[in-house]
Amino acid sequence: MPTYSAVDDIVFGYGKSTAFNQRMAIKNSGDIALDLNGRITLRNGTNPLDLNYGSGLWMYKADNSALLGFMGVQNNQNLGFYGGPAGWGFTYDALNSRVGIGNSNPNAPLAFAPSLGKKITLYPGATGDVGFGVAGNRLQIYSDNPNADVAIGYDAAGTFNERFAVKANGSIAVNGNTGAAGQALTSNGNATSPTWSNATRFIYDNSFKKISTSFASVGGAGNPSKVIVPNLFQSVTVTGKVMAMVSWSFSAGSNPCAFCGDVNLFTAVKINGNISHQLMQSIGNGSNDVPSGTTIFFLDPGTYNFEIEAACFSNSIVVSVGGNGNGLTANLCVVLFPM
Repeated sequence: MPTYSAVDDIVFGYGKSTAFNQRMAIKNSGDIALDLNGRITLRNGTNPLDLNYGSGLWMYKADNSALLGFMGVQNNQNLGFYGGPAGWGFTYDALNSRVGIGNSNPNAPLAFAPSLGKKITLYPGATGDVGFGVAGNRLQIYSDNPNADVAIGYDAAGTFNERFAVKANGSIAVNGNTGAAGQALTSNGNATSPTWSNATRFIYDNSFKKISTSFASVGGAGNPSKVIVPNLFQSVTVTGKVMAMVSWSFSAGSNPCAFCGDVNLFTAVKINGNISHQLMQSIGNGSNDVPSGTTIFFLDPGTYNFEIEAACFSNSIVVSVGGNGNGLTANLCVVLFPM
């Protein structure tokens, strides 16, 4: 259907020439070839019907040198784009509202092809990309250069708030804190963020408290007596579950013997005022052997007071503790091991 000149269009519509309503125009000039009012409905036009030729549009390259790709119906379920080595590289499951990238049967709102390698590039850098990938038995989250971190947090009105990060050198940061050398990350329960703490805490009581010299000579015939160590205590506060190793020992003064007389030495370990461990040792006349020991506690977060108490009992005529009034030195050590 020719026109009078190259600038004249072929139009379709209804009405008279003075009141014409255009529905479609075929343009004979300019970059627009077809002008429509309304939608286009496309059907499979093969006869007999061939499902491999669903409705759609084939499009040429910009220079008209060859066909570039197809946009249309793949099957009775999918719409998509066809072209390149992947064929149907992008599909939309119109029955289930799912998008597939290299996947014609997406099983999620967005599904990728079952292949390894880069999956999503969020930012193409000069030396690498920021994005997500898949390797054998591994999900990869990567930055674009060897000086970049990978951070996890939350958005608040457009501001990113970091909670966890893997730094470029491989260290781990929690709330921006990478901790100090030798520290471990300790959970503080579900209501508080974790903190860095020393993997092992050594807590010593260096006061070396002595048995009072006023008890240097006690007892007598038919007169049972005892010598009590003044309370030796160590207070610790723990923020997570720990194992506490409590060690104690007694040492004599510089005189020849710790005990001059037969005695029974009773030692008790107290925690928050309650006896939790006790030891009874019989010591002969002139012995320098004095008790020492270690006991283990498993502690929940809290503050704990450890005490050592000892008592010397004798029915002998005279008991000299520490020799001529020099007394005993008592030592206490508490070591904490995080669990």
